[in-house]
Amino acid sequence: MKLEVRNGNFHYMKRKQTLPNLYAKNVNFTLEAGEILSILGPNGAGKTTMLKCITGLLDWTEGETIIDDQPMTSYSKKELWKRIGYVPQAHKMTFGYSLEELVIMGRAPYISTLAQPSKKDKEAALEALDTVGIRHLAHKSCNEVSGGELQLALIARTLVSNPEVLILDEPESHLDIQKQIVILQTIRRLSEEKGISCIINTHYPNHAFYLADHVLMTGKDKGLVFGPTNEVMTESRMKHFFGIELKKIIFEEEDLLLETMVPRALGLRRDISTCKFNEEI
Repeated sequence: MKLEVRNGNFHYMKRKQTLPNLYAKNVNFTLEAGEILSILGPNGAGKTTMLKCITGLLDWTEGETIIDDQPMTSYSKKELWKRIGYVPQAHKMTFGYSLEELVIMGRAPYISTLAQPSKKDKEAALEALDTVGIRHLAHKSCNEVSGGELQLALIARTLVSNPEVLILDEPESHLDIQKQIVILQTIRRLSEEKGISCIINTHYPNHAFYLADHVLMTGKDKGLVFGPTNEVMTESRMKHFFGIELKKIIFEEEDLLLETMVPRALGLRRDISTCKFNEEI
């Protein structure tokens, strides 16, 4: 699938008054099959709203989403949700669904109203759980698993409809570092092995370095920029959008290349005299 946004923007209404556009510049980008786009910006930048507009959960007040050169509005909702998978931010479930039952809900576009899930639907759910590595938890209640495991189950729920584009809203938030890595590796594997395009909304610059082919950076009243990851994520742009000084570091070891950004404000000042003393020793 080729997914585009052309001149998109959005504004809320308050007491029948139109508020200013959420984005200082209109949103424009193209995502080709198998590519990963990271939407990066501080709190209040409208990242979640942008995802909802891209998927049609909210209507752009300006511009439109284009799928394979056709306006999104020309597709039926049922057809659309077979092609697009949306993974919201994970919240603890208040109902005792098993993970298998949760994932089967993602088969809704294929199940007739009032019909019971078929054997094929259940097999698809188990296969999706297997894809994200938690099939062994299929019969566990959503209330009994960790936040990371629940997030993986939500990803599996979208995979059962065989989507061409996966859109994820901060899938690594509120997770420990090990679970964050599992989530990021799963997203990259889905892109590389299954050719699924991904759009991920994140607060973490390093995750964009790891995952993304392209970055769309936005900030309230600070404009918007889209392009290849290395071109967009410069030290000057990070200072402009996030208001802090970051140092970009490239680290190579054997066959590994790591790129990261660290805040200068967290650096420790060196005692020059001590350094010289240590060198002499």
